[in-house]
Amino acid sequence: MAPPASPPADTGGNLEHSSPEHIVLYADRHLRVTWSPPDTSVALSGEVDVSNSAALASALARVPDSDHALVVDAADLRFIDLSGLRVLLDPGLGSGNSAKGHGRAVRLRNMPPHLERLLRLLGGGGHDHL
Repeated sequence: MAPPASPPADTGGNLEHSSPEHIVLYADRHLRVTWSPPDTSVALSGEVDVSNSAALASALARVPDSDHALVVDAADLRFIDLSGLRVLLDPGLGSGNSAKGHGRAVRLRNMPPHLERLLRLLGGGGHDHL
């Protein structure tokens, strides 16, 4: 069976090669977003703030649809502000393509303590999901 088509990487013009298990969807000096086709998860590494939250939304919108929630691994996420959290709550909002991703369920895994605390403060409760 052929693997699913890989979403294009947006690395500011610099196409970054990665292993077949992890495809770079976006990378800048603060944030790296990779997609893992085998388990259809997205991994965030670095920092999400107002300067790159729209790029994160665009990257998440390029992940192929599935019958399951979009799984986002936040283990290597060092910082996220409210603009980034909004993208995770509704990946279609900041992507410029409101039909794709809008209302898509997101499940967070490997949340760092600062993200768990932020979600609790905002009433998001629940561990490892939104």
